[in-house]
Order: sequence, then C-alpha cells, then structure tokens
Amino acid sequence: MNKELKVMEPKQYDDEIDLYELIEILVRHKWSIVLTTILCTMLSLGGALYVRSKTPNYLMKSILIQQEDYGLKGVNKINIDTILLQDKNVKRILEIEPIKAEYLENTPKEKQNIASERKFLQEIITISKNDKNPKEISIKIEILADENSSKDIINTYIDILREQDNLADVIKKEKALKSETLEKTRLEVENIQSEILTIFTKDRDIRALKPEERMEYIASKYPDLNLRKSEQEKYYNTYVNELIRLDSLNDKIDSIKETTDIYFLKGQSKAKLILVVGIVMGLFLGIIVAFLKEFIDGYERRYKK
Repeated sequence: MNKELKVMEPKQYDDEIDLYELIEILVRHKWSIVLTTILCTMLSLGGALYVRSKTPNYLMKSILIQQEDYGLKGVNKINIDTILLQDKNVKRILEIEPIKAEYLENTPKEKQNIASERKFLQEIITISKNDKNPKEISIKIEILADENSSKDIINTYIDILREQDNLADVIKKEKALKSETLEKTRLEVENIQSEILTIFTKDRDIRALKPEERMEYIASKYPDLNLRKSEQEKYYNTYVNELIRLDSLNDKIDSIKETTDIYFLKGQSKAKLILVVGIVMGLFLGIIVAFLKEFIDGYERRYKK
C-alpha cells in the first residue's frame, strides 16, 4: 500500500501548476508581451481619438415659461412640442446658412424634402423639461458647423416661442374694448346727473329738503332714475378697476424668461474606456502570445530530439 502511494505522489505533483515556472515563462517572453501591449494600445488610442473626434459637443440654454391667461379669453398656450411640427418654423430655422449647408451635405438630393428637414432638426435639437419644475425648459443644440450658427438656432427657437405668446395683443384689444365701454358708461352717468340737476331746478319740494335728504327723496319719487344711476355707477367703477388691472399686467407680459446664458456642454465620449480596454486586452493577448511561443519552442525542442 505504501508503495502505491509513493508511486502516485509524483503523478499528483506533475499535474500541479508551478507558479515560478509561469513567471519564468512570462519573463522570458517579456518583450512579446510588451510589444503586443504597445500594439493594442496604439490601435485603441487611434480608435479612441476617432471616437472622440466624432463625439458631438453642444450648446445649452435654460428658459422659464411662466404663462397665465389672467382670466382673459383668446390667450394662446405656449407649446414647445409643436414648434418643429409646423413647416414654417422648420423653414425658418433652416434659413441659417451653415445649418442649411450641413443638411444639404448630409442628405441625399432625392431625399431632400420637408420631412427630412424636420427629422434633421429633431436630431440636433433636444428640448427637455425639468422633472422638479416642468415650467423650466432646457434647449440643447448639437454644434455642427460652428458655435455661432448653433446660437442662432437657440435664439430663433426662443423667438418662435415668444411669438406664440399673444398675451400683449389680447391685453391691448381688451383695453380698447373696456375703454370704449367705459366712455359710453361715463356719458350715461353724466346724462343721469343732468336729469337729476333738472329735477333739482323744477321740483319745488326738493328745495326744502336738507342735502342728505334730497337723494332719498329722488330714490323714492324717481325709482327708475335712481336704479339707472346705481347700475351705471357700478359699471363705471367695474370698468375703471378692470383697466387698472389690465395696466398692471404690462409688467407680466414676458412669459418667457431666460434663466441662463447660452453655455458650452462637452459631449460624453467613450474614448477613455476604449483606451483602457485596449491596454487590458493588449496585456492579456501578450500573455497568451508568451505562452503560445513557449508551447511552440517546447514542441520544436521535442521534435528535434
């Protein structure tokens, strides 16, 4: 039994991996590992630089849309989702020459139409809402030709949004109507006052009354006239207050407020990841090459024997 164990022990050691032997193999073929790693690193560096050159950069701007109708009829709702759905807005943005040139260069002639123009702009323009404050909007533009043309896109987009806001026109129209009605009411009040003055001069009974009793006398003897007077004075005061309210809205006409300047945003590329993966892969392949060469060298030695 002991003899069998002694015979088996060498076999067990033969199957075990000798760490020192592995290290010796790696040291012997160190230049193969180094050269393979350098080659893979150079290839990955080239790929990283290419990816980095193709990674787009952006310009961004944030705006705040604080729109209310203030109880007025006919106020348009500012809708950022419909800007590029309107053909006139697409054409207007593409009036920016460098952007138009990029579109023509990247779109085959047979596919140049309003649909491809819209798709082109949708790919370079990103509109997003703040999750915490839906009224805060970010406009992100991919820089294609140059920064100035991208700034022009942002400014044009904001101009289009502002043109949707017709609050100022509605206020102006409403003020004109209220002013006209107020003038008619004022004239009616003056006519009623003239009628009351006429009563004062013709009705002898009223002359004997004290000043504070005269209006009570008119209210009881001429109820229709008194009712007309109360109604018209009420209308007059209502229209005056409404005009004051409309005037106060002038400070709130600008529903779109620019909360930030246009700023540069660097695109996130995978260049660093590609470089790191290339180095690791180079080292791994170098080790494989080292063991492969060791295997070939061993095979050749055995064959020569």
